[in-house]
Amino acid sequence: MTNDMRNDAYAIMSEAISAVDPSSCVYRTVRMEDGNILINDTLYELSKYENIYCIAFGKAATAMSRAIEDILGDSLTRGIAVTKYGFGSPLHKMEIYESGHPIPDANSVAAGQTIYDLLETTGPGDLIFFLISGGGSAQVTHPRKGVSLTDIVKLTDTLIRAGATIDELNTVRKHLCSIKGGGLARMAYPSDSVSLILSDVVGDPLDVVASGPTVPDRSTFSDFREIVDRYSIALSPAVAGLIEDGLEGMIEETPKAGDVVFEKTSPHLIGSNALALNEARSKASELGYNTMLLSSSIVGESKEVAKVLAAIAREERLREDPLPLPACILAGGETTVTMKGNGLGGRCQEMALSFGMEVAGLKGVLLLAVGTDGNDGTTDSAGAFADGETIRRGKDMKMDARRELYINNSHYYLRETGDLIVTGPTGTNVMDIYMILVDRF
Repeated sequence: MTNDMRNDAYAIMSEAISAVDPSSCVYRTVRMEDGNILINDTLYELSKYENIYCIAFGKAATAMSRAIEDILGDSLTRGIAVTKYGFGSPLHKMEIYESGHPIPDANSVAAGQTIYDLLETTGPGDLIFFLISGGGSAQVTHPRKGVSLTDIVKLTDTLIRAGATIDELNTVRKHLCSIKGGGLARMAYPSDSVSLILSDVVGDPLDVVASGPTVPDRSTFSDFREIVDRYSIALSPAVAGLIEDGLEGMIEETPKAGDVVFEKTSPHLIGSNALALNEARSKASELGYNTMLLSSSIVGESKEVAKVLAAIAREERLREDPLPLPACILAGGETTVTMKGNGLGGRCQEMALSFGMEVAGLKGVLLLAVGTDGNDGTTDSAGAFADGETIRRGKDMKMDARRELYINNSHYYLRETGDLIVTGPTGTNVMDIYMILVDRF
């Protein structure tokens, strides 16, 4: 039964990820008609432009770029694509950069400088396609004057380890980097620009995806100060000085709604976690499961969210509530992990191990928790399964699940119990998928 459930879960997951394949999302949104480009209901007459450029960044940059290259053909003048190490592949006309994630590195800065230099040459006769997906905040960095890469790395790492949300991380990133928080729109102006955005954040706010480089920014230097105070973070002199200068108006804020730089921009959301979950629901129904979609907006500490999901699974197992069996309960979002140890893992693996502890001994129950990008935390796994036997399997190998979870070492435990899910890079990134399957006895 467990193997059959795992096969079903994997099939449902695969269908969900296919629905948000970046190339497919681009093709659904952009098409060429009579030498012009139609994006949703907006027509761009290519003959009026001297040059057409494409700048892509994020975990889905390569796949999105490949689709744009195919659609534009010889109309594309030049392009730059930046993605995570191991996620790149050759393109026809666009330069490829690979850089760090979730912590930026020297390649992130080099890519940011290359983008800045290109946009310095563009003008009102040009059209620029921005292809934006999750991960772009780290992969492209153009530090504000006086701030070093070391400053950015140290602060980003500290916030991640403290359990900061993606919204909090991006508020900080927007004010450390001149590309983020509408900065790219500022650089591109007065060229026309189109942003095709694949969301990896809860609720799909466009100013949060990859730190919102082409849309108005709602965050301020005051928000930056509040976040670092909340987590009691010691700042480098350069970052502390940046915040103070920003609060005093000596440094330009990120561009806000109504700024002239947004008059020639057009953002389009082309893929999201909700789209993936809807496809998962259809596949689960096709396989014979009674299906429910809880939410695409799950947040919180990963191991605590797991307890809620386990409670739902237990209710389903014991009382067939809220669905008759067999049942598939779907959710999505992006949880966080507060680091207390130096183990290896990720938010989906922590969720799986915590879930396994809560449902220990329960039969016919399975959790799948995966990152849609195929990469959970700092590991090569997409996530993990957990069932009522996960903890027993660990005990048979003399492992202590509670200890491994406490030191954030879920990867080691789940590897030994055979519960890891390895997909390799999927080319997309729309947060995480959580799936509970409950079968009949």
